[in-house]
Order: sequence, then C-alpha cells, then structure tokens
Amino acid sequence: MMSEEPEAFDKFLIERGVIKQSDLKEIDDAKSNANVSLGTIALNRGFLTSVEVKHILETQSATAKRFGQAAIDLELLDYDQLRELLDEQKKINFDAGEILVLKGLLSPDQLKKERLAFERRKKN
Repeated sequence: MMSEEPEAFDKFLIERGVIKQSDLKEIDDAKSNANVSLGTIALNRGFLTSVEVKHILETQSATAKRFGQAAIDLELLDYDQLRELLDEQKKINFDAGEILVLKGLLSPDQLKKERLAFERRKKN
C-alpha cells in the first residue's frame, strides 16, 4: 500500500480526468466500510481497553484532535505504541488508489501509471 497524500492524489486524479468529483464520495464510503480504525487495532493489540477507546473518542470529538494525538495527550498511549499502531493500520487498510481498483474505476496498471505521474509531479 502506498502512502500518498490522499487528498492531493484524489485532486490529481480529478484534474487529469481519471475520476470524477462524484467518485470521491463512493471512495470515502468504501474506505469507511473496509478500513480498520486505530482504536480497533489498539483494542486488538491490548494497548487500550474499550473504556479507554471511548474516552479517547469523546476527547477527540470535543477537541478535533486525531485519535492518536488525543490518546497521547491523555497518556493512554506513548509515541512508540502509536507509531506501531499506525504502521499496522497502514499495512491492513486500503488507500484511495486500491479502492479505485476494487471499484473497477481504475485497472492496477492505470493506478501504477497515475501514482508514478503523481510522484513525478510532486518532485517538480
């Protein structure tokens, strides 16, 4: 799985006419349904209890912080644990490009070509 900047890659694909703006909702919905949250991974790894996850989610909602930052601020996770969880999440979750392939909006070869073009553009 590639670690592209999701919003930038999405905009790049729209600019190039590869996908339409209306495809983004479908992609976001698919990611929400298919991807595993950091809280779930932390629960499965035994880093947090369900009560702690609920507390982090409440804090996250009230402060608009990301889950990991809220957990660190509450001293429920340390930076090493968060890094471990984020690495695991990155390995198991689908990115926007993979969703496009799964939805049949891009072929694997097209995705590879677009990612290369995106990387070249970022370097310039």
